[in-house]
Amino acid sequence: MSTHQADDAAVLVERTAGLTAVLGAFVMVSTAVFTITDTLGIHNVLVGALVALLASVHAYRTGEQRSPSIVLAAVLTLLGVWIAAAPYVIDSSQALAVGINGLAGVFIAILSLIGIYGSVRTTSASAASA
Repeated sequence: MSTHQADDAAVLVERTAGLTAVLGAFVMVSTAVFTITDTLGIHNVLVGALVALLASVHAYRTGEQRSPSIVLAAVLTLLGVWIAAAPYVIDSSQALAVGINGLAGVFIAILSLIGIYGSVRTTSASAASA
């Protein structure tokens, strides 16, 4: 794999991690903006902040240090699945919260899976050029 392809894969990881961070922040503030109450509201603040933080770290590592992390992307994928499932597990009856969590969680999971793909491509390119 050429250096150009490795750079393209790193840019893919960096951008998907950045979008994931934005979605995490959206989940976090959705509690206040859409008045999500009870346990799901607290959940969204905490898990949204965690996703935003981890995705920001992943984007930073990829952009500045050229060191994407497959583990971080995998953890973000699992958190995305959890965000989508949480309203059912926590038993929230707020339809808007179910929709917000469902869409945001699915998008977080998909973007993180793309990040895993890019991380694997970047890692294999680095190994091939070494």
